[in-house]
Amino acid sequence: MANAFENPDTVARVAAKLVGLDLNLGQYLYKDLAHDFSEGSGRIVSIRVPGSAAVSKRDVGDTTTPLAQGSINEQLIPVELKDHVYSSVPLSEEDLTLNIENYTSRVLVPQASSIARDIEATVAAGMQATPESTAITYDALTPAKTFTKIRAKLRENGVPTGARMIAAVGSGVYGDLLDAEAIDGNGKVRGFEIVESTRLAADEVIGFIPNAFALVVRAPLAPEGAPYSASVTHGGFALRVIRAYDPTVAVERSLVSSFVAVKPLPLPVDNEDGTVSLVANGGAVRVLTAA
Repeated sequence: MANAFENPDTVARVAAKLVGLDLNLGQYLYKDLAHDFSEGSGRIVSIRVPGSAAVSKRDVGDTTTPLAQGSINEQLIPVELKDHVYSSVPLSEEDLTLNIENYTSRVLVPQASSIARDIEATVAAGMQATPESTAITYDALTPAKTFTKIRAKLRENGVPTGARMIAAVGSGVYGDLLDAEAIDGNGKVRGFEIVESTRLAADEVIGFIPNAFALVVRAPLAPEGAPYSASVTHGGFALRVIRAYDPTVAVERSLVSSFVAVKPLPLPVDNEDGTVSLVANGGAVRVLTAA
């Protein structure tokens, strides 16, 4: 057969793109992606926090005072990969003769969708671990006021004015926003991009910046013992695809998999003295609107 189905790298790229396109909440998080993640590198992935440098001053006419020397001290946040998310399905004799378009729709799409759904559930759970902000009130008739308060709280935590802000909302809150005509022509409320998710409670709002949560994905190593295999980073995701013969049931199998972790990240706040403070849950505010 002389078609793209024979090229494992092409198949893996198609699958990675499908997963990336199928993510809802997951597309708004900070992503740390890589392929060919080998066992020797361990389970811990380190996310680097940008450092800060102190500023010194001297008189413009001073030509003798030595320049003060500073330093940049970066911090690392460890994320442990625990979940090996995978989909393994048998390929019939008919599947083996399909062209790439049909193989994509009948095999890769269901596999990629199942992985995306699992990741979405993991992302939602990670976001819902944010402590509830009980001091923020909610009125279904004027729901935008709650977003003003969430915005103020993020600023208080140290979120800079130029940061992108997203609000994930449950179906009930989204309905209130529609009824109040609070969503502007750009899909925003008080500067927040609005994302409806059925993974959240109907009365739930989580206002956040992308770096409030990390979606860490590593594609397992493509094993040398599987000639038809590829490990790629593509289309906003990283995964491995293997097609191999299973002699126990006399069929070939399609295996799509990734190592995945979701972790809330502290908010780095530049103290403007060469140090950076890490504020736990500082980049997210979670509100349950039910009384």
